[in-house]
Amino acid sequence: MDPARARRAWDVAVDAHNLLSYAGEPLAAGLTTEEVEHAEERFGFRFAPVHRAFLSIGMPRGPQWPNWRTGSDRSLRRRVQAPVDGVVADVLEHDFWPAPWGPRPTADDEREAVARAELRAVPALVPFFAWCYLPAGDRRSEAPVLTVDRTTVSVVGHDLGHYVGRVFSVHDPVVAGPPPRVAFWSDLAELFDPARRRPGLMDPARRPGTR
Repeated sequence: MDPARARRAWDVAVDAHNLLSYAGEPLAAGLTTEEVEHAEERFGFRFAPVHRAFLSIGMPRGPQWPNWRTGSDRSLRRRVQAPVDGVVADVLEHDFWPAPWGPRPTADDEREAVARAELRAVPALVPFFAWCYLPAGDRRSEAPVLTVDRTTVSVVGHDLGHYVGRVFSVHDPVVAGPPPRVAFWSDLAELFDPARRRPGLMDPARRPGTR
């Protein structure tokens, strides 16, 4: 990661922490490099640089914050897997099937296998707070914060500082332009957006193999 981008990610993380401090959120010591890497190895993802910087400054404490230091594997793994498991649940229970996935199999086990294979090709999401996530490994300091409940996805922050300001400081700064996109997950967020300028996930115009 180039130094300017790393500096920007650090600045965004510092701003987010300042807003949390004003809100009185309790903080534990920040994660060490070894603790960050251990979490990444345990759960098979890489934190986005801005997420990593945020956790190294201090790790928020509370039941809705993931405890990457001493939290149980079972609890953390459930939160990490929740976005994919939620989409698969809608595939099986509500006939969700994006056009780029190609023909929809009739058997449940085949639908689940195809869905999980397709979802392995999209950015993983890493728990940030409650049902809010940051895209794994995203090098942009402006990586958006998404709230995910099965296939209902919303952008709740254009970046980490914007999200923390809105949720914890009742401060909703004006942001210019649309939020940064995250493959597949932004498509879900735009499913019912009348201002969408590209074919939606369910539109046959999105041919198999297109992202």
